[in-house]
Amino acid sequence: MQRRPLSEHLSHLLAQANRHISRQLNAEGVSLDQWRLMMALSEVGGSTMGKLADELAINHPTLTKLVDRMVEEALVYRVPDPSDRRKVRMFLSDKGAALLESQNRRVQDHEARVEGSYGNEDTKKLRDMLETFIKQIS
Repeated sequence: MQRRPLSEHLSHLLAQANRHISRQLNAEGVSLDQWRLMMALSEVGGSTMGKLADELAINHPTLTKLVDRMVEEALVYRVPDPSDRRKVRMFLSDKGAALLESQNRRVQDHEARVEGSYGNEDTKKLRDMLETFIKQIS
């Protein structure tokens, strides 16, 4: 059996990991990208689309469609930037914050199962190794 190149293998493994957490979030109809966007806005409210696209590693057209759907669902809202009228800032609504809280419980349960299976030390090692890997290839 031929070994895959590291980047292909890592991409495959990360996609599988994403599928696992996506299943947890989809139980309430929330996509992984929606959850990531709500998390980003809960940490730094008032982000511009450009900053969100960079932080979430989502291209602008995809992010715009995602935000439009979430605005329609009243999970996030847009506010014109007071210092630059060409920019729009995104905020998490109260409804979005409540949904995020319930989704975070699902994610925490998932993470507890992972840590229970592998242990805190191995989980921390994996996280550190992946962060180091990403920094080195960036």
